[in-house]
Amino acid sequence: MTEETDNSLLERFEQEVWSKVPHLENSDGQTRVVNATPLVDLTEDFKECAKTVYKLNLDDKDLKVFGKLDSTLLTGSIKVRPAANIIHDAIITGKLKSDQTVIEATSGNFGIALGILSKLGLNVIALVSRKLQEGVFEELRNGNIRTMDLDMDICPAPGMEGKQNLMIAKATAANVRSQLSNLGFNTEIFDKEISEIESLLAKQDVINLAKFLAKIYGFFCPAQYDNQLNIDAHRTITGAEIDQQLHEKGHSLENFNVFCTFGTGGTSGGLSKYFSEKYGKKSVYVIFPPSNQDVAGIRTKANADGLTLYDPEIYAEQQEMDWEKAKLLLKFFVDKGHDMGESSALELYAILQKANSEGCLLYTSPS
Repeated sequence: MTEETDNSLLERFEQEVWSKVPHLENSDGQTRVVNATPLVDLTEDFKECAKTVYKLNLDDKDLKVFGKLDSTLLTGSIKVRPAANIIHDAIITGKLKSDQTVIEATSGNFGIALGILSKLGLNVIALVSRKLQEGVFEELRNGNIRTMDLDMDICPAPGMEGKQNLMIAKATAANVRSQLSNLGFNTEIFDKEISEIESLLAKQDVINLAKFLAKIYGFFCPAQYDNQLNIDAHRTITGAEIDQQLHEKGHSLENFNVFCTFGTGGTSGGLSKYFSEKYGKKSVYVIFPPSNQDVAGIRTKANADGLTLYDPEIYAEQQEMDWEKAKLLLKFFVDKGHDMGESSALELYAILQKANSEGCLLYTSPS
């Protein structure tokens, strides 16, 4: 049975959020993406970087590189795309109402994206790692996101077999209980389910801990790591948006490749499906840092294995790129005034490694 839609919340969401993020609209019999984020031509700076930083001359290459500037989205987070899609669906289907709290495990970006809900008066709790950079915590606070800080990675490889010492799990559970109490929630509910909570923490399964807390407290959990709406946001909107912008510049996405890093699998999966459905080809290159490098918000390949949205069969290729070498590229582009971070640098560095390939290459933002 479909739950009743909170029409007041839906109206506020569509006015305050949906109307301001990229979405499809029909006009004069045509469907277009409105509120598109900038698609920036990086080719000149890219070739200059290759020459001055890496001593690689690409002047004779038939190469065109574009960047998708998603930092212009609400809250400045690329994850606003799937967050808006998931929240919109949850309100329409009655899964989310005005009096509910939203809870999610996040390494930063999705939590920042949930700042869109502060405009609607909804409370949001983000399960985060104390290892996050202070800048991320500041952005979460600016979005009125309440955090529960844990001494563990928020997004380890799913289904971890090796378990922590049970004493550590018990201590972490006590920490979670204390923070829930400080946030004003009834800890008797927590205590009744302590066995399952300690089991999840022993496996460092914070993703499913967020889902479980949502279940026992009646919160709403977007479940970004398992939610097909994460992929759907990029399949139906982001892919069409990039294609639309390229056509306006006299190009077609059909002739480009997309490079993106891997977080949840939403961007890479959605864009892969867009390519497959419209052009019948695989054109998405998924980029990982090596297993011995920790890059904020980006999974290693080992930590992607087992995720619901990880589907290597639909990618053109998977590559590991050395973050230490990509740092030089990041500095060059930041000094040039480009608003980008670690994931963007890894993607551009991967394009650099493919620069001897024929045809055009497209860079886009991380998943």
